[in-house]
Amino acid sequence: MNEDRKNYYMNRNIKLFPFYLAFTWDVIFVWTIIILFYTNVKGLSYSQAILLDSLLYIWAFILSIPVSKLIQKMKPLLASQIANLFVIIFLLLVMFGTEFYVFVIAEACFSIFMIISNVKTSILLSDTLRMVKRDKEYNRIYGSGLGIYYFIDAICSIFATYIYQYNPYICFIAAIAVLVLVELLSLLLKEPNKFQTSNIEIKQNKVETSTKKSKSRKSSTKKAFLSGFMIAMLAYCIIFRGTVSIDSSVLKVYLQELTNNAVIPLWSFGILFAGYRLSNSLASKFQFKYELKFGVRSLIIFCSVVLIAIIGTGLIYLYAPVNAISIIIMLILFYVFSSIRPANHIFIMNYLQVCLPAKDLDKGYVYKNMAEYFGYGVCSSLYSLLLSVFNDNFAYSNLLFAAIMAVPLIISLIFFIRALVKKYASKYTVIKKEYVENDL
Repeated sequence: MNEDRKNYYMNRNIKLFPFYLAFTWDVIFVWTIIILFYTNVKGLSYSQAILLDSLLYIWAFILSIPVSKLIQKMKPLLASQIANLFVIIFLLLVMFGTEFYVFVIAEACFSIFMIISNVKTSILLSDTLRMVKRDKEYNRIYGSGLGIYYFIDAICSIFATYIYQYNPYICFIAAIAVLVLVELLSLLLKEPNKFQTSNIEIKQNKVETSTKKSKSRKSSTKKAFLSGFMIAMLAYCIIFRGTVSIDSSVLKVYLQELTNNAVIPLWSFGILFAGYRLSNSLASKFQFKYELKFGVRSLIIFCSVVLIAIIGTGLIYLYAPVNAISIIIMLILFYVFSSIRPANHIFIMNYLQVCLPAKDLDKGYVYKNMAEYFGYGVCSSLYSLLLSVFNDNFAYSNLLFAAIMAVPLIISLIFFIRALVKKYASKYTVIKKEYVENDL
């Protein structure tokens, strides 16, 4: 009877998880108009608005260890529910703040949400799948959740600009309302550890003393996190996430320049930004099939596309006349560029599932996230500085940024691929055909 209850609730978790992830991955309605809001409503410059974005990740890097220790023993669903409250605080501070330091505090609150949610939401899914022996479906279900989020956000992006024209504060109120509904949705989920049978594990370990178990645990954890694979992965995460940190910011600056110069109407801002979110949605949903075909070679494609897109948008903006053709080419490059980030994220998360024991997954997520926060914070701050130097001209900023990032990105890519192929990637992939039989 208990087995039946476990299967029922865990399978229900799996069905609901993509929707829960979709509404807790990020804030809908707000991110589309956030730079418009900061610059037009709060009176900040482009460089200040992008600096706030980089401060978010610097906060996340600084707070990752203390926050992770505080929530280490907290149940994943409860931790995720608490994290959502920090988003509401963030929204309220941005709505009512008038000074730059208030927005900095708001970013710190949002960083706490990111730290908790990025670890505990993933643990919630992996624990749930393990309970019903469906852990091989992680990347498909996780990718499905991200796909739903980006699709919903694309639709909300269209409405957001219409709402913004009427009253920009309504976007924030709508985001808060969504978060309240998400907290209600979370009541339908169950903590996986309620159904965990730990008796077998306890019996098997009765022979060992608590001291031996502690030493063994520390030794295996140290070995896992000092391996060549983990070091190469973390280095790659820092450089790659830093390089793609500018994807949405530059698109927003480009679209805002078009609207400010009356090239396109303001209402089209949301529609064009929705294309960015739809490209994210498709990349997230079908990432596992892409990885099945290309394996670790996907990383080469990711990095190549990123560099081509950054350089291409800079050159076109500098030398091509502003007309329908150049705008379409720019948007295509932005959309393809943006689709790489979620695909790479799911790729890394999937390999962590394969390469780390279950007991070390939470630490693996924390270190991976810290690496990305650090890369994002540093590189986004660098890009903000470049924008300031070039008087908000993102074309010159893009070209110099690409020149700075290209060599470290290629070097980190080479070492990471070598580590994957050498130790973990049988025939260039860890996704086996039988894992996705129903989807092929």
